Amino acid sequence: MGTTLPKPAFDRISTLTSLILITYGLVRLMTLPSVEADVALFGLLINLEFKPQIVMLVLAAALAAAGSEWLIKGHPKPVRSSFVVEHWVIPSFAAIAIGVVVIRIPSSPQLWLALVVGAFLLVAVLTAEFIVAYKDDPRYTNVALALRGLAFLLLTGSYFAISESQLRAIFAVPLVMIISIVVSWRLFHLAFPNVPKWTWAALLGMLTGQIAIGLHYLPLSPLSTSLLLGIITYQGYQLILAHVTRGIDKSQIIESIGLSIIALIAVAYTA
Repeated sequence: MGTTLPKPAFDRISTLTSLILITYGLVRLMTLPSVEADVALFGLLINLEFKPQIVMLVLAAALAAAGSEWLIKGHPKPVRSSFVVEHWVIPSFAAIAIGVVVIRIPSSPQLWLALVVGAFLLVAVLTAEFIVAYKDDPRYTNVALALRGLAFLLLTGSYFAISESQLRAIFAVPLVMIISIVVSWRLFHLAFPNVPKWTWAALLGMLTGQIAIGLHYLPLSPLSTSLLLGIITYQGYQLILAHVTRGIDKSQIIESIGLSIIALIAVAYTA
């Protein structure tokens, strides 16, 4: 008889998903006023606006991060005994991304469809983090690959949100750098667990930030900017991965070239 593979506790994952969906519902229902504050930074007077929706999305991200930790603590295998922040990153990004989409859809059948798809995506992400918590799980390689693809999709979406918000470069570029560093740090954990990651993640984040400065002042659409930043981050990740592992196979080369061509065509079409 085959060995039964570990699965996350159904009651935990269903409870967690329900709480996050309830948070999205509160985001749509809340009508509290925004809080504004003027902050002096580098000689500039900056007006900051804190909207209730942003607070609730942060709460949804916190629930996803804590929930991922909660699920992994129930793993039947000896995965670890302390908090590991790496398992918080992608669930948090997914929770925010789904929330941003849900709160923008008006009350309609499309909203219910978005909630169902969002719930399915949350369950998939949390289950994936549960699986990759145990390095000897036979599903590890395939699930890690799926998480990597989702991470780059969420990263490109984050770039798009930053670009569309039309923030000043002094805010937009640091946000791009921070997001790039955090997500790439998580991806490097999946790719080579026993190698220092912060150095490579910081290097990739700085590279993306430098390019973001130039793109910020070019007459490009937010979608074109986000696609360019996304493919640059991806190619940088692939180069670092090839350097650390001292090699790159043919499938990775084909994947890199193919995605680059698709992204550049999309950039040319949306510029």
